[in-house]
Amino acid sequence: MQEEINIGERINELMIEKDIDTKTLAIDIGVTASTVSRWRTNDKHMRLSQIVKIANYLDCSLDFLTGRSDEVLDFQPQECPPFYPYLRTLLKSKGVSRNQINTNTRIKSSHFVDWKNGADPHILSLIELADYLDITLDILVGREKF
Repeated sequence: MQEEINIGERINELMIEKDIDTKTLAIDIGVTASTVSRWRTNDKHMRLSQIVKIANYLDCSLDFLTGRSDEVLDFQPQECPPFYPYLRTLLKSKGVSRNQINTNTRIKSSHFVDWKNGADPHILSLIELADYLDITLDILVGREKF
């Protein structure tokens, strides 16, 4: 898993390209301007629901936003299904168990319990999981068809 992700750089790039200011982005995605400012300077990592809102608003893939791809968007995003049930289906189709993930990544059983209970995954966990499964973040969260 890559330790350093530079979402802020990508957010800044897209905001300039689309002529969007911090306050406008904040209002339109339902967060404070200080939260957007912290994302733009990489002082705060986001969770799944936040990064999906940003990607949808800025019309890019999650992989582009996180620096995992230089392709801005090469598919038509779908609405994300509930994360945990979709993840279970995805893991089953890939033939991967939770135990394998617990053993081979820093993602532990408690993450799965939290996700099952409706917690929003942290972007760093999502990247590690996508890397382990060798899929895009957009496939992992259901924005792109598997």
